[in-house]
Amino acid sequence: MTEAAPERAFPKVDALFDGEPALPPLDPTPRLRRLTLLLLVAIPLDVLGITCFTGVPGAVLTLVAYLQADAEQALVDAGRYPSEHQVVRLKRIRQLALWMMVFTLVSLALQVILFATTDFYTGTLLPLMERLLM
Repeated sequence: MTEAAPERAFPKVDALFDGEPALPPLDPTPRLRRLTLLLLVAIPLDVLGITCFTGVPGAVLTLVAYLQADAEQALVDAGRYPSEHQVVRLKRIRQLALWMMVFTLVSLALQVILFATTDFYTGTLLPLMERLLM
């Protein structure tokens, strides 16, 4: 009597080294929409930051957008994005967030210089705001 040969000689070892199945591609559309919305709110805050003191909230939103875009880039590297169009869109969002971070840092430095060394806020901006509000 002969026994049937097993399909695999070492099934437990084979199962150990087979690895995990590939993860399915995900739909990044809501995530990209959220990043775009974050930047649409952050960019005006960043631009108006020098005169209206909205630079810090804009910087925080820009930083959050950049960090989330960086996390999405990890998903691209893992092969989870289904189409090249969405990868290109993420790259554009990530580059825009990076440039807005640079702009935010420059505007915050400019704010410090204007506040510390000149009378821009007390001599120019404050009377202008008083005239506009009255």
